[in-house]
This record gives sequence, structure tokens and C-alpha cells, in this order.
Amino acid sequence: MGSCAGTVRIEPDGNFPLLEPTAAVGLGSSAAAICSDGDLLLVLENSGTRIIRFSTALTVSDTIPLSERVTAPAGVSADRFHYYVFDDHRLYRMSKDNASLEVWLNNVRVAGLASFEPGRMLVSDDERNSIWFKGFFGESRLFISSAEVARPGAMAALPDGSFAVLGGSSRLLCFLNRSGVVTRALSLPAPCDLLAADAGGTLCLGKMGKPQVYVLRESMMAGYRLPDTTSPLSLALVGDRLAVLDAGARLAVFRIGK
Repeated sequence: MGSCAGTVRIEPDGNFPLLEPTAAVGLGSSAAAICSDGDLLLVLENSGTRIIRFSTALTVSDTIPLSERVTAPAGVSADRFHYYVFDDHRLYRMSKDNASLEVWLNNVRVAGLASFEPGRMLVSDDERNSIWFKGFFGESRLFISSAEVARPGAMAALPDGSFAVLGGSSRLLCFLNRSGVVTRALSLPAPCDLLAADAGGTLCLGKMGKPQVYVLRESMMAGYRLPDTTSPLSLALVGDRLAVLDAGARLAVFRIGK
């Protein structure tokens, strides 16, 4: 971190209880990523041709076809009016009313997305080590540089209007305000590259392939173990439910309480 003074180290209490899934389902087609969309889960398939919506009980709500095939899809996000999909060099946007997928940002290696407000996103760029603001009509501007957050990664929007982003050696969680100023940072007990937030501001962090997650509420962190065979690829939070995309082939939902 270049400009973030007073980084605080935060540790869970050492008790890592085992979480057991309340629901689990094998996927008919392998998936690249998941995210929350209100009370539903979105699952982006590796085919790059559709998004499947699930309830937290893991019943299929509906299928959203993509008007253009996305090659090597890597991530998915949503706000009130749009779906967002990215691969290793493009960010796409699709209106929920008009199911036409369009290239929204070219030549970007997306490491994370956070909704600034509907139709406007913050994009962490793994290639340029920066976070960009992407406007409703397609305009782009630098939001924060690597001098403020080194190597920004996964991001999440918080209900107070701020944003959380993983940075540095993946052991640092930074908080940004809407002006692009780092307001505080937490030193994490272990490297993390997965990040999800719910509507109440609870954060869940994890490491791809490692069956362990951390839950952060109001600066209090708790660690949890997942079943040993679980290999997280993507996380999503919906209320007190944690959804895990397991090795791209299975969805599992765990209750993490309040």
C-alpha cells in the first residue's frame, strides 16, 4: 500500500467451526463464476452462452441466454438494471430489459467489479494495476491508481456507499470511499483472492481451491472450514447464506448466521 496509513491487522479467534451445506446441487454444465442478484444466484456457464438463475434453495429460477458467445468467460456481476460478464480481455454489459450483450470495455483484464450505482461500475484492472470508473454511457476514467492500492483484485460494493478491494499480496483488504480515497485497510491472516458482500455489509473472503473462508462483520472476523473436498472457485452472499461454486461443477450453500 502506498498511501494507506494505519493498516490494522485482524485475526479470527482461532476457532474454525466446520460448515455443512444446507443445499447442494451438481451442475449440468460447468460454470466459471457466480454472483448474487438480489435474493437469487447467477451462475455463468463455461460455455459462455447463458447465465442460470438459482434460488438459495438451489432450484432453477430461469435461464438467461447471452446474445453473443463469450469466449473463456471469467466472471459475472449484476446491478438493478444490467448483467455484466467478462473474459480475459473484455467486459460486456447486457440490459435486463433488452437481452443484447454489448462490449462495454475493451483491452482490460478484469480482476474485480463493484457497482458504483446502477449502470456505473468500478473495474479493477489486473494488467494496469488500477481501478477504473466506467460510466453509464461508456465513458472511462481512472478512479484509483496502484500508488493507492497495489495490484487491486476482487471488489465489492458496501451499503454505506464505500467499496472493499483486495490488494497488495492478497493479504490486504482496503476500503475506498466514492471519491477514490483509501479510508482504512486490514491486514488479513492469510492470502485471499475471493471476495463477496451482502446487502448488510457482511464480507466473505476466501482463497481459490482452499476449503476455508473468513467472514467479516463490523471489523470482527470469524473463520470457517468447509468440507475437505470443497474447492471454491467463486463465492456469493445472499442474506445469511454463503454460496460456493465448487470446482466449477457443483453449487453448495452454507448458513453463516447473523
